[in-house]
Formats: sequence, C-alpha cells, structure tokens
Amino acid sequence: MKQAEDIVASVGIPSQPAIMMEINDEINNPNSDLQSVSEIISRDVATAAKLLKVINSAFFGLGEKVDSIQRALSLMGLQNFKKIILSSALREAFCSKSSGSEKFWKHSMQTATIAARIAEKVGYNPLDQAYIAGLFHDCGVPLLMKKFPDYHEVTDYALSVVGADSLTGKTKSVIVVEDERYNIHHCALGHLVAKSWRLSDAVIQVILYHHYVDIDCHKDPSVRKLSAILFLADYLAAYLLYLSGGSPIDSEDEWAAMHKQVVAELEFEIEDIKDLKDEAEEQLYNFDEH
Repeated sequence: MKQAEDIVASVGIPSQPAIMMEINDEINNPNSDLQSVSEIISRDVATAAKLLKVINSAFFGLGEKVDSIQRALSLMGLQNFKKIILSSALREAFCSKSSGSEKFWKHSMQTATIAARIAEKVGYNPLDQAYIAGLFHDCGVPLLMKKFPDYHEVTDYALSVVGADSLTGKTKSVIVVEDERYNIHHCALGHLVAKSWRLSDAVIQVILYHHYVDIDCHKDPSVRKLSAILFLADYLAAYLLYLSGGSPIDSEDEWAAMHKQVVAELEFEIEDIKDLKDEAEEQLYNFDEH
C-alpha cells in the first residue's frame, strides 16, 4: 500500500468536488428533504444545469419541460440524482479524451448499470452501493495511465486475456502484470481513491479485492454479496465489450465453474446468468451516457 500512496502523491487523486460532498452529506442526513437538497443544488449553476438537462432529456420521456430544481428532484429521485452527479464528477475528474480513457469510462458505466440491475434482482440494499461499486471499481486505472506511458500495453493485455486462463494460471492476471511492472496494481490505487472520495466502507473493500475470486475473504455478509454482484457485473460488461469487437470471454458455464462462491452467494443458476446477458445486451449495448 506504501507504493500506492507514493504513486498517488506523485500523480495526485482528483478531489471530489465540494458541491458533491455537500450534496452527499445532505442526502445521507436522515432529516434532509427535497427542499434542503434543492437549495444546495441551486447554489451551483453547473450542477443545476446538469440536473435540468437530464430530467428534460429523452431518457426520462416527460411530456412537459421541467424548470424547477425541486420538481426535477421529485421526478428523478434523490438516489438517481446522486448516481448521475457522481458519474459526471468521476468522468470529469479522471477521464481525458484518449481512447484508453473512453474505454475505461464505457466499461465503468456499463458495469455500474449492470451491478444495479443484479442488486435489484437479488434484493440487495442499498441499490446505489452496487452502482457506485461498479462505477469506481477500476478507478485506479486512469491513475496508472497518467503515471506510466507504457500502461496501454497492460490494458491491451487485459483485454486479450480469457478469465479462466488467468484463474488457472495458464496466463497471468492483470494485477500480477501490474505488480511485476510497476510494483502496484489498480485495485490498491482504486482503494485509496475510494477512501479519498468518502465512499462507503463496503465499496472501499470490494474495490480493493475485486480481482480476488475468494469472496469469503469478506466476513460481512453484505460486503460479500456486494463483491459477488460486482464480479458478475464485470463479467457481463466484458461480454458487451466482446459483442462490440473485443476479445472472446468465458462461456457462462466456464465462468460459473471458476466463480462458484459468487454463483452460490447470489443463488443463481446458469440460466439466470444467461438471462442477464440477454438483458444487458438489450438495455446497455447503446447505453445513454447522459
């Protein structure tokens, strides 16, 4: 972890915007209401504009124009609003216009959206934690891109590796390659980013261990469930990448055989995974980035 801290010190973790922290604190306050959150948003022109742009977009399909912050929040819901502004803040803070950054962003958004759907399917609460875990799980990657000019070679390698091969030792996993090259891996960096951005303890833990297939390392049942959700969401997002011309991935049977703890934790059958694949393809292939 010392190496991760050194890299963070040299590259710097982009700060979570102050307005984001203030909104988060207010949403998490049990005494908060739409009016109090609306008042905070109204003080920040960019956040208010983002909210109104999204609520009036085709995604929500409203038959009327909404120009009130409080009404927009009422229609959208506080948790949906939180996801949207957190996604926007992450992209603005970590992503450049490079192709590597775009791939990172697309995978993160798809993993987040799929994770939220899986959480809904298995009755995991709070739902927004699954989304946030998916959104931030690879947030250490852009820091490595920024620090090491040759990191694109690692991402190319990661996209070419079939999961079962790395788990059986036939090929090296991406975190092993990162450790060998840089004496650090993106999970450790992501862990520090998550702590800096004041994400929940559960999300911080699953980010650190999201390449560690033994999910029983998490003693808290809720964290273990979240870890299982993230593993499956990551696999399904990789499937979407394959559909758009990426490298082949494990079949459902191969993946389930290598992730027995995950499948057991979610109480899924192979058919459930196949159904989620179909659903992911239908809903997310051309996902809306807002």
